[in-house]
Amino acid sequence: MRRRLSIAIVAVAVLILSEPTVSVEDLRGQPAPDFTLKNVQGKKVSLDDFKGAVVLLDFWAVWCGPCEKSLPFLESLAVKYFNEGLAVVGLHVDDRMPSLDEVNRFLKEKKVRYTNLVSTSHVDDAFQVYAMPTSYVIDRDGKFHSTHVGFDPVNTPPKLEARIREALGIE
Repeated sequence: MRRRLSIAIVAVAVLILSEPTVSVEDLRGQPAPDFTLKNVQGKKVSLDDFKGAVVLLDFWAVWCGPCEKSLPFLESLAVKYFNEGLAVVGLHVDDRMPSLDEVNRFLKEKKVRYTNLVSTSHVDDAFQVYAMPTSYVIDRDGKFHSTHVGFDPVNTPPKLEARIREALGIE
């Protein structure tokens, strides 16, 4: 009994200590952390490469069901708003990371053509990724505009698209 209680106390302490110090909702207007990561082809890409564009950063994983469901919608956004200055960037989280070949096959099978990077635990932590998918809209000045956690095929698309349109200055 004492052992179970000790384990429960440690588990609660870990949960409390692992909570983000700043809510993702409080990030609006704050500069997004810059990073340089390799894309799924091995080329280095940084957030700064997209300076002047509105960037939709989407943290995802091949083993995440809601992430998989979100990919066609994100691809449609990438195409629809490309000329207005939207860059969609996927970041495969650093958790149970499959081989790059597996990620590339998965993206090809899903017909995803927007930029996809291989994240690190440092970047995942800097963006406070605690659930997936987690998406951030970064404005043209490199600041957090909005955040969306999860993907519901009915409710997420109109909400996320509205946030993107707002960041792009489209009424």
